[in-house]
Amino acid sequence: MNDPPACAIYKDMENITETLIMEHGIFRDVFDQIERVMDGAPSATEVKLLASVVEGLLSRHGETETNLAYAALDHALADRGALDRLHQDHHEIDHQFKYLQHTADAAEARHRLKRALAATREHFRREEKTVFPMLEQTLHPDTLGMLGRKWMESHSAFAPA
Repeated sequence: MNDPPACAIYKDMENITETLIMEHGIFRDVFDQIERVMDGAPSATEVKLLASVVEGLLSRHGETETNLAYAALDHALADRGALDRLHQDHHEIDHQFKYLQHTADAAEARHRLKRALAATREHFRREEKTVFPMLEQTLHPDTLGMLGRKWMESHSAFAPA
């Protein structure tokens, strides 16, 4: 079977922050669609299925952020307050999804998923407002570019041919 075509959206990303902001935008669109579909989900099982899709996306995204962007910034910062808050966000979002998986009531599952999506959107906003500017001020442009290329390598389905 042929390799998937390169993704033009990511092809021209210059650095890790641009790439992660683009990924956040795509996730927000997915979240919007999940919320539209979720309102018609009659069972907790269906809501949990939607939640598992989001969890899968966020798991890989969170690992990439932690291993590339946060790790690079962690080495450069004396004040870890902003990063500690973002790590706390990751744990709180994970908790929301885990709690949702133990819910048998469809209305409660929908409520939990909406809360998890709202918390994730707020986390993205916090990153874009505080952490990404710190990355761009603290790290050399070549380092940001190298981190962006590492992101591309870790998402080989999107890598240019």
